[in-house]
Amino acid sequence: MVNCRNCGKANPPGSRFCLDCGVGLPMEAVPRGALRGRLVLVRPDGSEGGAHPLFEGINVVGRGSGPLFDADSFLSPVHLRCEIAGTRFVIRDAGSLNGVFLKLTEEEPLFDGAIMRIGQELLRFDPMRPPKLLPDGTEIMGSPHPGYWGRLTMIIGRAQDGKIIEGTSFPLAGEAVVIGRERGDILFSEDGYVSGTHARFSIRQGRPYLQDLASSNGTYLRIPAERGVVPGTFLLLGQQLFRLMAA
Repeated sequence: MVNCRNCGKANPPGSRFCLDCGVGLPMEAVPRGALRGRLVLVRPDGSEGGAHPLFEGINVVGRGSGPLFDADSFLSPVHLRCEIAGTRFVIRDAGSLNGVFLKLTEEEPLFDGAIMRIGQELLRFDPMRPPKLLPDGTEIMGSPHPGYWGRLTMIIGRAQDGKIIEGTSFPLAGEAVVIGRERGDILFSEDGYVSGTHARFSIRQGRPYLQDLASSNGTYLRIPAERGVVPGTFLLLGQQLFRLMAA
C-alpha cells in the first residue's frame, strides 16, 4: 500500500492520487505493473487525440493526471478508477462530481434514478408507480394518470448548497417513448447534438429499458457502481470522449 503524505490514507499500489483527499502521490512511491491498456481521446471528428497509459492493477484518472485531462474543468481531481487484472477491465466512478458515463451499444435495463446524457441534455429517469391509499383509505388527488410508468427530468446543474437544480419533466406512457431532434415523442429541437431520432425508452413486463437508435453522437448512461467492460468501450469523462483500448 502507498500512504498519502497529506492525510495518511493507505492507497492501493498503482494509485497516482489519494483516493481520500485527491492529493497526488509521489511517483517514486507508485509501483506499476505491465502496460495493459490505454485511454484514447476521441476528437469530435472521430480522430484520435492522444492516449493515456493504463497498467496492471489500479489506475486512477482525473484532472491533474496529464495533458489530456488537465484542461477539462468538469473532471474531478479523482474521477475514474480502472482496475486491470490480465485481460479483465473493471471501471468505477472514483467519487467524481459529474460522473462516469458509458456509451450504450445495446439495449440497457434502467434502474431507479438512472442518469443519462443524450446530446447536451442531462436527464434522470424516475419510475412512476400507482399511488397507494393512505392508512385511513383516502386516495391522494392528482392530475389524470393515463398509465404513466416513468418520467424524465432535466438536470440543469447544482445550487451552491449542492442540491440538484431540476428543469422540465416529461412523463413516459405507452410501450415506448422516442427522443429526437426532429421526430419522436419528446423533442430537443434546439440541441444540434441530438439526432433526428436518437434514443428510445420502453417498458416490458414492468421493466424499463433504454436503447440508442444509431444516433450520430451516442447515448450515455452514468454508471452507479463498478462495471466490467471490454476493450473498445467508449467512456464520457467530463466533456471528453475516450475509447478504452487494450495495449
